[in-house]
Amino acid sequence: MPAPAPAPAHARPSRFARNVTALAGLVFVPLVVQPQGDAALKLHTTNPTASNEFRAGVSDLENVSMESAAEHFKAALDADPGFGLARVMYASLGPVPASQLEAETNRAVADAARGSASELVLAAAYREFALGHNAAANALFAAAAKMMPNDALAAWMGGGGFGMPYAAAREFVATHPDYALGYNTIAYQEWFAGNRDAALAAAKKQTEMIPNAPNPYDTYAELLQWNGDFAGAAAQYKKATTTPPRFPEAYAGLAEVAALQGQYDQARSYLNQAIANAWTPRQKLGYKRQIVGTYVLQGAPAADITKALEAAIAEAKAQGNGPQTAMLYSELATVQARSGNVAAAHQTLATAQAANPSVPWNVRYFGAMAHGLMKHWGPAGQELSALKSMAASDASV
Repeated sequence: MPAPAPAPAHARPSRFARNVTALAGLVFVPLVVQPQGDAALKLHTTNPTASNEFRAGVSDLENVSMESAAEHFKAALDADPGFGLARVMYASLGPVPASQLEAETNRAVADAARGSASELVLAAAYREFALGHNAAANALFAAAAKMMPNDALAAWMGGGGFGMPYAAAREFVATHPDYALGYNTIAYQEWFAGNRDAALAAAKKQTEMIPNAPNPYDTYAELLQWNGDFAGAAAQYKKATTTPPRFPEAYAGLAEVAALQGQYDQARSYLNQAIANAWTPRQKLGYKRQIVGTYVLQGAPAADITKALEAAIAEAKAQGNGPQTAMLYSELATVQARSGNVAAAHQTLATAQAANPSVPWNVRYFGAMAHGLMKHWGPAGQELSALKSMAASDASV
C-alpha cells in the first residue's frame, strides 16, 4: 500500500482492498432504489416492510456500508421469508455458515422463480457467486444487465466494478456523471495511475454527491492519508464516524493517522472506539490485533505486547476462531523468543499448532521467526520448509 510510512505488522487492509473484497458481491446488483421505467427490476414481494428494507439494503451496498446492508436484507427476509433475492443477497455478504450456504442459496433461487425473469436471473447469479462459481455467475450477471439496460449500477457492474480497467473507469464516469459510486472507482484508479490530484478530486466529488453516507468520507480520508495530509485525512475520517450507519473502519483510519505520527496512545483509543462500534466478532478481533500492532510499532516493552496479545487470544478463543487463535499464539512465541524466554516460546508454539485442526500458514511463518530469534536453525528451517510446501498449493502463502 503506498502509504506515507510503513504499515503496522497487524494493520488492517486498506479501504481500497476492503471495498474490492466486500463489493465483489455488490457489483452485480442492479439498482432498485430508483427504478427507471420497464427496464428496471420489479420486486415480486408484496410485503411493504420487506420491500423497504430491501431497498435500504441496496442503498447501503451502493454506499459501501456492507454490514448495515446485511442487516437490512435480513430484516427483509424476516418480513417475507419467501423473498428469494433478499435471501441470496444476505447470504452473499457472508453471514450464512459455509455448511448451509448451498442449501440456503438453492432455496433463494427457488423462491425467486415466483418473481420476474430478471429477479430470477439475479438470484441465480448470486447463488453462483456465493458458491464461488465465478464463470457461471458472470454469465448470469451479464444477462441480467442486458435485461435492465437503463440501470447505472448494472452498467457499472458490466464494466468490472472496482476492478474495471483504468480507461473503462474513466469512460464509465464520463457516461454516468451523476452516479456517485463511479467516482469511488475512478478515485482509486487515478491514484494508482499516478494522478493524485485527479484521484483526490474524484474522492471529494463523491462526498459531495453522497454527503449522508460514511464510506465516501472514508475513501477521501484514505487518499488524503496516502498523500501525507494527515490533518485533512483525520477531518474526513471524523466525518465518517458521525454519519450513519456506524462505520468502525473510520475509527481504524483515525488510528492509522495517529500511529503514523507516533501518537500510539491516541491510536489505541481510536481502535477501542472501533471495537465498540464493530458490527461483527471478526471485526472486533481484527481491531484487537491492530492494538497489538501499535505496541510493536511503538517498540513497547515485551510485557505490554504480551498483554495485548493475550487479550486478542482471549477474544479469538471466545469466538471459537481456531485459525486466529493459532496465529496469535505463534506471534506471542516470537515475543517470548526475543525476550530470551525459550521454554515459554517452545510451549506457546506447541499450543499454536494444537489450536486448530489444520495449522495455518501464519503459524509456520511466526514459528520460523521465533526459532530464528532463538538461533535454533534446524527447527527454523523445518518451519520454512513446511511453509514452502504450503505455498505450492496456496497462493496466499
